[in-house]
Amino acid sequence: MAPGSKPTVPSSVHLGQIQVQKKLGAGCFGEVYKGFHTGLKADVAIKFEAVHNQSPQLCHEAEMLKLLQPGDLQGFARFFYFAEEGNYNCLAMEFLGKSLEDHVQMCGGQFSPKTACLVAQQVLMRIEYLHSRGIVHRDIKPENFMWGVGPKVHHLYLIDFGLSKRYWDKRHVNSSQKLSLTGTARYASLNAHRGMEQSRRDDLEAIGHMLMYFLRSSLPWSGLEARTKKEKYQKIKEKKESTNLVELCEGHPTAFRTYLEYARKLGFKDRPDYVMLRRLFVELRAQLQKDQGKPIEDWHFEWLEGKEHEELDALLPYDDLKQPDDEAAPERPRSLCCFCGGSQVRN
Repeated sequence: MAPGSKPTVPSSVHLGQIQVQKKLGAGCFGEVYKGFHTGLKADVAIKFEAVHNQSPQLCHEAEMLKLLQPGDLQGFARFFYFAEEGNYNCLAMEFLGKSLEDHVQMCGGQFSPKTACLVAQQVLMRIEYLHSRGIVHRDIKPENFMWGVGPKVHHLYLIDFGLSKRYWDKRHVNSSQKLSLTGTARYASLNAHRGMEQSRRDDLEAIGHMLMYFLRSSLPWSGLEARTKKEKYQKIKEKKESTNLVELCEGHPTAFRTYLEYARKLGFKDRPDYVMLRRLFVELRAQLQKDQGKPIEDWHFEWLEGKEHEELDALLPYDDLKQPDDEAAPERPRSLCCFCGGSQVRN
């Protein structure tokens, strides 16, 4: 290998069980490849990160993925393998499809209220599960939500836990201040901009900003010019603080403004009312369904309507989850379907 050149990723990993195929993209951590798991006979996504990376993330992400393995809960990629392979740390997981950001661009830069509502319902399920495991994501953005493939093409997955952190370890972590911004400035919460330790409220607020991006196609603090990253972050923070939520959400269903108002009022250690938040979008979906005079199915996203979907895997009814700070587990007599609002029984 020539001096200064980058080592080549291996052609296979996991003692040859996983074949490395084509490169899909790259990020701050390293590169992503498509691969094939010969034992499972399934496509996989493989992340490679240089062993001597100054800010390694894959080992931490592998630990997070192990904690999140959901059994029959949908929306989290299956974790297959992590190890050091030659010059690289290697992480293999379930292969997924396009991201939310990909689909925003495919839809001309914004989603209809119906699509945004359907997305919101699944996003809230994913974040509630993550929080129930004592973890906050800390980098909510459209690129970190991806769709499944095949019969799961309408299943939304939460990905990329390299910046995730435990907020609960026998008790809630204490608040810290004067921290640098972690996450993506466009969607970050106001308190994250202010240097506060992040907790559940910050993931929820970032989701609210992301949902408004879907509806508006841009946010008032997007595209601000600055000479340095520090100056840009300061301008984004100031614009975010000065933008009234009524103004931000004007012309769009009130559920989105109500959601953001609630998220911004939460205290650092507050236990969010996920049931109430999901109900906002159950009710919005019911209203949109009434307005259009026909049912809105779980797969009625703009890019899937008009196609045949007889073989899709149904989204499971959703149970309320016990959070770490709940004194007792909630009663679970029957599952409340968070999509239609009715009661269903698991098969």
